[in-house]
Amino acid sequence: MKSNYIKFILILFAGLTQNLSFSQSNFSLGIDVSPSVKFQTIRNNVTGLFTSISGYGFTVGLPFKYHLEDDKTISLGVLYEFTAFDSRINTTLISALRLNAINVPFVYNHPITENYYVNMGGGINYIFTSKEFGGGIWTDVNQTISQFQPYLSLGGSLLKHRRDNTYELGINARYHVLNLLSLNTSTSTNIVSIDLNIKYFL
Repeated sequence: MKSNYIKFILILFAGLTQNLSFSQSNFSLGIDVSPSVKFQTIRNNVTGLFTSISGYGFTVGLPFKYHLEDDKTISLGVLYEFTAFDSRINTTLISALRLNAINVPFVYNHPITENYYVNMGGGINYIFTSKEFGGGIWTDVNQTISQFQPYLSLGGSLLKHRRDNTYELGINARYHVLNLLSLNTSTSTNIVSIDLNIKYFL
């Protein structure tokens, strides 16, 4: 079942790139390496109290831009995303949650001044493996995780053009709208990600 979802996402990406055509001058394929700060926001549905757990992660993969008129662009891609939430005492790992996902973003980039853009949109993560650490052992928790995680995103970026290539540096915030823990109805757990986007377009 997991492999079918992954194949579907890859076929969708291939179809998009084929329709846009590599030969078109308004299409740019790139490389994305983006470290992230992560937060699990936890809301008690009975009391309304909020808590949060901090974590870390990164994305890496193939983004592409489709250039519209007046310097506007649309950004898409297929990325691998890693997310980790660790609890340690000194240097000893006590508990942890590790998520591996395929991230498919869809973002509209609107110019505000020369080379500076505001980015808004969203996307979807498919969490294909999730493991939890506790009591000295790792456990597969895919059955308790909402594997499809749509999100909303907002941020800004700087684009610099050098010859035929483009460098992009930006900061982007993402909020995953669905409860991460599908079987837990007493609390709502959502992931918030703050990404440092580092991209290079050919």
